[in-house]
Amino acid sequence: MGALVTNAKDRSNRMKHLFGNVDRTELEKNLPSPAADKSRASSAGMSGAVKSMQQSFSTVEAENDRLRAQLQSAEAVVELDPAALVPSFVRDRFDIEGNPRFPLFVESIRNEGQKLPILVRPIPEKAGTYQVAFGHRRWRACQILGRPVRAVVVPLTDEQLVIAQGIENAERANLSFIEQALFAGELKKQGFTRETIAKALGRSEAKGLAYISILTAVAAALPEGLVRKIGPAPSVGRPKWEKLGSFFKDLKLPADANSAVNGLVASEKWQSLSSDDRFAGVLQILDRRADAPEPPGQLDLGDGLSVTTKRTSKVTQISIPHAPAPGLSAWLIERLPQLVEEFKRSEQGAKS
Repeated sequence: MGALVTNAKDRSNRMKHLFGNVDRTELEKNLPSPAADKSRASSAGMSGAVKSMQQSFSTVEAENDRLRAQLQSAEAVVELDPAALVPSFVRDRFDIEGNPRFPLFVESIRNEGQKLPILVRPIPEKAGTYQVAFGHRRWRACQILGRPVRAVVVPLTDEQLVIAQGIENAERANLSFIEQALFAGELKKQGFTRETIAKALGRSEAKGLAYISILTAVAAALPEGLVRKIGPAPSVGRPKWEKLGSFFKDLKLPADANSAVNGLVASEKWQSLSSDDRFAGVLQILDRRADAPEPPGQLDLGDGLSVTTKRTSKVTQISIPHAPAPGLSAWLIERLPQLVEEFKRSEQGAKS
């Protein structure tokens, strides 16, 4: 994932920088009124919400550090109706409920409550509604449980939102390579610069911008629908995803390969496979078809001369019968160096 922020002081500084220009007066305008939420606040123990963020409990210690800077800016945790929230305008993770650990996460919130608030921004054109910057899993769990979701409300620009979203994901748990790629690709489509995308993915090192270019190139080479069906494939790195992308031309496969992949995706077996195994299954199908030899071809050159060709992904064989054209094979072999040079010139001309 690159250089992540692991020091609590560094994390705090990054969040302070992100929210450093927050207008406290504007923030208070966008928070639910005390009167509207008085009963809800009293039942939930709102006065102790910020204090609870400072308590020490091992499973959420890292989250406490990251949220402390936000709380210093907002100094308010409120409870919102989950129905009043909409997701971020860019997806950063794959299907939340498709993760086998998600039901356990829901049960933990059912039994212990939502210990960590999510971060949202008000939607000015729709009074009383908010957009989630991060905390989509907590929001979804509260939806399922039918309870209010605890949140910090901060006015954010689009850039601030995606950076906050990325920082949270980078520091909670590494996104897989393909999750990073789709996230970066979506941000690029929406017009964000490589610099902003790099910040959102925690790539502060010198090679960060080059890495963003790699991510967006991989995302552009693969059909998103298939990638999301495969899932995050946490054990699959860049080389294999690039290899998978090499089989596609304009996001499409040859008809026979496409049919085989669709057959796998629609099978009962697919549902029982892990994300890593789904990737392996798709790649195996495409590898086999690439290596399978084409049926022998016949090229009629006239005067009774017919050349036979056999092709695979790695080699092409040409068979020239001697009888119809004696000496033709030797002549071609002698001229091969010249023909290769002519081929190279034609390739260079095509690229220029």
